[in-house]
Amino acid sequence: MDRVLAFGCHPDDVEFMAAGTLALLSEHGYEIHIATMTGGEVGHPALSSQEIRAKRLEEAKASAEILGGHYHYAGGRDLEVEYSTVYRKLATRVIREVDPLIVFTHAPSDYLIDHEETSRLVRNAAFIAPIPLYDCDVSTKLTDCIPYLYYWNAFGLVDIFGRPIPVQFGIDISSVIDTKEKMLLCHESQREWLAHHSKWDAYTNNMREFSKKDGERIGAEYGECFIQHLGEGHPKDNILKEILGTLCVELD
Repeated sequence: MDRVLAFGCHPDDVEFMAAGTLALLSEHGYEIHIATMTGGEVGHPALSSQEIRAKRLEEAKASAEILGGHYHYAGGRDLEVEYSTVYRKLATRVIREVDPLIVFTHAPSDYLIDHEETSRLVRNAAFIAPIPLYDCDVSTKLTDCIPYLYYWNAFGLVDIFGRPIPVQFGIDISSVIDTKEKMLLCHESQREWLAHHSKWDAYTNNMREFSKKDGERIGAEYGECFIQHLGEGHPKDNILKEILGTLCVELD
């Protein structure tokens, strides 16, 4: 069974921006893996870092299990993600452990530096995971090939200058929007944190708003939009179009 990996920075990042597409791929027989670079260690007004990380990792695991999938914690710390030797090895270990055919991650331009650094780290790890002489400091098998790599839309659907991300296509997730919401609702502690920190308690409403706006771009009720990484070494055909057919709508 071919594997799909959605690799975000924090627990719940994947659910906001790509869980619908994961649900569709699961329906088509793909094994789903969700990974996060950090454990969301600073995201609670009362719990300690250790306590909130333990809670958020359990929430992430529960979310992945809705799709019969698997969750991986890379080992990084919230608000400290950097493009460094340590984090490159953490990211590569996860890629090698999963050995995915398809990888999803953050857009290169997003509102939070942690997201942007995770995007760079996952991009790098996808490329170097098959290289025999790259040492991750632990025994890991090499990946079989460089995977398909896709960036999901930026949070809020714009880059740091308020401009729309130049997405190339969207996936119609209307049939699985309730599954996406169910996965997001697993992250109850993050909903509590956002209500405290941002005075914002519209967790699922905002997810649906983002999905509705992406859906409008492709003529669907709900959608998720992506950019494919087409750099040297990565596959150039759009495998999501091959798998999902008319649910994958290319944009002009």
